[in-house]
Amino acid sequence: MDFIIEYLNTLLGGLAALAGIVSIYYLIREMQEQNRVARANARQNVSDSHQEIALKGMTPRMVKIKLKLRQNEDLTPEEDAAYLTYFSIMLRSRENQHYQYSIGMIDASEWDNYLKSFKTLFKSEYHLKLWGFMKETFNEEFVKIVDGIINESN
Repeated sequence: MDFIIEYLNTLLGGLAALAGIVSIYYLIREMQEQNRVARANARQNVSDSHQEIALKGMTPRMVKIKLKLRQNEDLTPEEDAAYLTYFSIMLRSRENQHYQYSIGMIDASEWDNYLKSFKTLFKSEYHLKLWGFMKETFNEEFVKIVDGIINESN
């Protein structure tokens, strides 16, 4: 009888260990899936933010301002203030993208794609002037990235 009890104890101990291993495997798989979903969600949020900013940039007032900038025309004080706000929002969105990248929610190739838009953005003297005015309000790492892109372009 003792033999049977000892055998059952050993068998149950082995099954418990196996169940523990299976549980750990399941938790690892679940964490991988949650990470994948979180990364996809982060990318979608970045995309939504970009689309929202792009749509705001297509309002008649903002299109007029952008055309004046492209033609190197002076802006009125009201237009300058409106564009400063728009530009600031656009850069805050990019700063958030950098944060998402720095915590691993956006992969390197995606971040590299985001950086490409900076190369054209900071060819404008007006944008450089705005950046010089507001860069102190941004995260230090983000400022280094933007300043590096500006230095590469010039």
